[in-house]
Amino acid sequence: MLRSWWTALLDLFYPPRCPACQSAVSVQGGWCQRCMPEKLSLRELAPGGHRPAALAMCLTILPYEGAVKHLLHRLKFQPDPQAANYFSWLLDNKVNWAKLLCPELVVPVPLSVERAAKRGFNQTELLFRPWCQAHGYAWAEVLARHRDTLPQWQLSPIERRRNIKGAFVVLQPELVQGKTVLLVDDILTTGFTLAECARTLKKAGAKEVHGLALASGAAGW
Repeated sequence: MLRSWWTALLDLFYPPRCPACQSAVSVQGGWCQRCMPEKLSLRELAPGGHRPAALAMCLTILPYEGAVKHLLHRLKFQPDPQAANYFSWLLDNKVNWAKLLCPELVVPVPLSVERAAKRGFNQTELLFRPWCQAHGYAWAEVLARHRDTLPQWQLSPIERRRNIKGAFVVLQPELVQGKTVLLVDDILTTGFTLAECARTLKKAGAKEVHGLALASGAAGW
């Protein structure tokens, strides 16, 4: 009852609008039909293309372009945590999860302590933890960065690989040993970050690691 009153009050003072064109929509976080991302599906990156080798499978949902790119920039660089709501709506209502193998554990790619403190949140947690809880998957923040790295988007592909190598550690190896792990992140470009995280998890005893990125700029979209 309290939630329904809060939703009604929110709609009254902040009418729900499409994040791309600002036209009226029926629910908070929703998109209008005209602006709904056309390429919205659980898509596997080709093994011979951009899929990181340490991953048994790597899935993405959206191309990193247009309104999707704008919202992710809002989320990460303004930073505006409310932007995550528009992706939560897509994950809850518009994605067919049939291709996803049920993981025993869902692990987010971690931020550095400094970046997390500056931003105030890990955007990957905002994007995927509500979805994870809705599906009944176990969420575990067992990966950490044990050294600072430069933002990957600032670097060339060769520099990205060097920058991220050896940057992660598993805090509780007993939680991942023998488990099928789903590693989640917001954006996949070269895949070096996911690959290094997956390598670290497997070294700690994970049986298999699958990757899931909200958006990807990799070829194939």
